[in-house]
Amino acid sequence: MALKLPADYVLGTHTAEGDRLALQHSLWIDEARAAWNQCGIRKGSRVVDVGCGPGLATVALLEAVGETGTVSGIEISARFAQQARARCEAAGRSDCEILQCDLMTDSMPPHFRHAFDAVWMRWVAMFVRDPKKLISQLSDLLAPNGVVALHEYYAYDAYSLLGGGARVREFVQFAMASFAKEGGDASIARELPQMLVDQGFEVVSMRPIARAARPHEPLWHWPAGFIRTYSPTLVKLGYADEQWLAAIEAELRAAEANPASVLIAPSVLEIIARKR
Repeated sequence: MALKLPADYVLGTHTAEGDRLALQHSLWIDEARAAWNQCGIRKGSRVVDVGCGPGLATVALLEAVGETGTVSGIEISARFAQQARARCEAAGRSDCEILQCDLMTDSMPPHFRHAFDAVWMRWVAMFVRDPKKLISQLSDLLAPNGVVALHEYYAYDAYSLLGGGARVREFVQFAMASFAKEGGDASIARELPQMLVDQGFEVVSMRPIARAARPHEPLWHWPAGFIRTYSPTLVKLGYADEQWLAAIEAELRAAEANPASVLIAPSVLEIIARKR
């Protein structure tokens, strides 16, 4: 039986996860900026980074809005929230407020309500028990005609090692089960457009993002790195054992020795929606 995940950032806040997030940021920043441009984030915008983690995208958003704009962050993990504050201060922006709270249980402070032109959120809805409540919280953060830009998975089970990868297939199933155990849905983007419309948003645009990586490419270390980082957690949670852990590492190493190997990342849906 799987054990209960801790009441914190579901993937953990250990050093290896922090390193993985830094790599992820470097590989996804261009896609993030494309979403920010699409939803109209520019100099002077007031933006909130929901699920800001250690503040990597938060600092990039500060660059996008300039000195006349503002960026705030919301983060469930106290450790990551502190790292985000430190990162923003190191960037010369002591005015960046990072709110540490759980959007499933906590209310927004009054000065956050209807205070933002745009919300940026990536890979948060997939972990929460009540995504409809999450959308409601996003609406409360936005000023009239404010915009949300979301990146969430719509086909997590696309995550695969082509031409084999039995252990990788098991990893994907175990990971999805571990998220679902806590009420999450790894492919939540399939449901988000209707949830947004039901709560008074107009969906402005949607764009699928599919990525494939080969062993010699930096992108390889994103899907492969998550397997390596999260597999030990799956063992601790009771989904697999140490023998399986050794087998999946051997499978990855064999794939990395084969120049024909391809890792398919989970498929992302970009959603831009405006509050009506």
